Amino acid sequence: MKLLIDAGNTRVKWALWDGRQLRQQGAVAHADIASLAAPWAALSLDAVLAASVAHAAVRQAIEAAAPLPVQWQRAQAAAFGVRNHYRNVAEQGADRWLAVLGARQCYPAQDVVIASAGTALTVEALTAEGDYLGGLILPGYRLMLASLAQNTANLDRAAGRLRLPAGHRGCAGLRRHRRVVRRDAAPAAKVGRTHWPCAAAAAHRRRRRFVAAAPPAGCADGG
Repeated sequence: MKLLIDAGNTRVKWALWDGRQLRQQGAVAHADIASLAAPWAALSLDAVLAASVAHAAVRQAIEAAAPLPVQWQRAQAAAFGVRNHYRNVAEQGADRWLAVLGARQCYPAQDVVIASAGTALTVEALTAEGDYLGGLILPGYRLMLASLAQNTANLDRAAGRLRLPAGHRGCAGLRRHRRVVRRDAAPAAKVGRTHWPCAAAAAHRRRRRFVAAAPPAGCADGG
C-alpha cells in the first residue's frame, strides 16, 4: 500500500493506493498536519510518495508525520511517454507535472487540456504525441475573492450563493441565459469569479484546435 500526499498552498490532501484503486482519503489544513501522524502510523505501507508546492515548513511537517521516508516527486524532462518542454524544468511545480502525466494515462494518444483548480488555477496543454507544451497559472477562486475584498471599497462582503437557471451549462450557457449577467455588485463579482476559470480553460482549448485535427479532450481536477 502506498501513501500519496499532495501538499498544496492551502491544504494537504492524501490517499492510499493499493495498486489498482484509491482507498482511504483525507485532507487537512497546514496547521493540522501533525494530527495525521497517528492514523498514518496505523497503516500498513511500503512507500510514501509526495508532491509539494508549499513552504519548506510544510514539507518538514509532512516528513515528521510520515511513518516512512518521504519520496518527494519533482518535474522531469521526460517520463511515461511525455516530453516536458518547460524551459526550466526545475522551477515547475510537481503538481502540474503529475497532473499532465495523469492526463496522459487517461487520454493516451490524444490532445488534452488539463485544468487544475486550487489556490491557483493552472491550465496545461499536452499533445497527442506526448509533448507537454506548458500552460498558464492564474489566481484561483478564493484568491480572486480576497483580492476584490482587499482592494476595492465596496466588495468586501459575502457574495452569497449563485443559483443558475435551469438548463445552464457553465461557460457554454452564458450567452443563452442572460440572467447569469448580474445586476447587483456582490453576485456580479461571484459570477465573474466563477466564469473566469471556465473562460481561461476554454480559451486554452480553442488555441489547441488551431494546431490539431480535432478538438482536444478536457480534463479537470482540483482540491
